[in-house]
Amino acid sequence: MMKTKITKTVLVLFVALFTSSCISKKNYANRVKSWQGSNVNNLISSWGPPIDVYTMPNGNIMYTWLYTSDGYVTTRYNEWLDQIEQRKESYYCKTTFTADQNDLVVNWRFQGNACVSFK
Repeated sequence: MMKTKITKTVLVLFVALFTSSCISKKNYANRVKSWQGSNVNNLISSWGPPIDVYTMPNGNIMYTWLYTSDGYVTTRYNEWLDQIEQRKESYYCKTTFTADQNDLVVNWRFQGNACVSFK
């Protein structure tokens, strides 16, 4: 009976975490998308200096930001040994904006498991 209750609790927490993760990734996409059409200098003032700048053959410029972090994720609980097993997990988010010759953001993209925003 106790094991069933724990299983249900874990399932509910997993669904809640998965749902909030989807929402926060969508929020991040909206946050990044909101810069489209803005002056890239305002973006740099807000986000800080990019880690990479690349000039494309057509004259557009790609600006890239990278966030990285390490953490520990609980993988399971061993009730016989009364131990929590964990593994190290790396998180990152690479975000790139493309600005045209008029310094306006015309494109964006991001990738990674830490591209989230709760706003």
